[in-house]
Amino acid sequence: MRRFVLLPLLALSACKPATPWPPLVVWAWERPEDLRFLPEDAEIAVQTGFVELAGDNFLARGRHSPLRTDKPPTTAVVHVQIDDRRPLRWTPALRARVGTAVLHLARVVPSPRVQIDFEVRQSQRQVLIDLLHDVRAGLPATISLSMTAIASWCQEDWLGALPVDEIVPMLFRMGRGGAAIRARIERGGDWAEPACRNALALSADSPIARIPQGRRIYLFAPQSWTPSTFDAVRKRVEQWR
Repeated sequence: MRRFVLLPLLALSACKPATPWPPLVVWAWERPEDLRFLPEDAEIAVQTGFVELAGDNFLARGRHSPLRTDKPPTTAVVHVQIDDRRPLRWTPALRARVGTAVLHLARVVPSPRVQIDFEVRQSQRQVLIDLLHDVRAGLPATISLSMTAIASWCQEDWLGALPVDEIVPMLFRMGRGGAAIRARIERGGDWAEPACRNALALSADSPIARIPQGRRIYLFAPQSWTPSTFDAVRKRVEQWR
C-alpha cells in the first residue's frame, strides 16, 4: 500500500468517499498525528497554518507537526485568532496582508475544500466577514470554502450572507447557552439559520445523545487520535444513521 507522510508544508491531493452518507472528517490539529488506521470512507481535515492578529500586525506560520496518513487530506484548515491583549487595528493594509497569508497557508495542501477556523467576539465579527470575503475571492471557484462556527451563531441571522459553502457549528465547548442548545438538538431540533444545516462538529470527549441526520460530521479529539478513540466516536455516529 502506498503511504503518504505529511510533514510541514508538504502538499497532497484529495480522496473520494465510499458511502452514500456524508463521510466522517477527522480533524488533524497542530500536533503529531498518525491516521493510517482510518477506514477508506473517512476523510482528513488537516490544519495547515496558524495566523494570530495583534495590534496592527500579525504572525503567520505553517504546520509544525507531522501527519502520517495513507490518504491525502480533503480539507486544508487555517486557524486564525486575535490576541486581545493588544487592540486590533483592522486597517485595509493589514486586511490585505492577512488575506494573502491565509490564502498561502490554505494552498499548502491541494484539496477540494478550505476551512477557516476563527472564533471572534461580536465586536470583531467584521474581521471574520472581511477575511472570508477575501479568501473566497482568492480561491478558484472549484474549491469549496468552509468555516467553523460557535454554536450560538447558528441561532442568529448574520451567517446566511457569508460567502461560504459550508458552516460547521461545533457541538462541544459551547460556552454560555451551550446546555440549552445541546438539549434542543438532542430533542430533535435544528438550527435557526438554514446555512448551518449541512455539517456539524463533535468531540470525542463530549458525547451527545442525538444529532440531525444527513450532515457532514467533523470529529475533534482533545489529544492525538488513536484507533480506539475513533472507533468509539464512529459507533456513536452510526447509531444515528
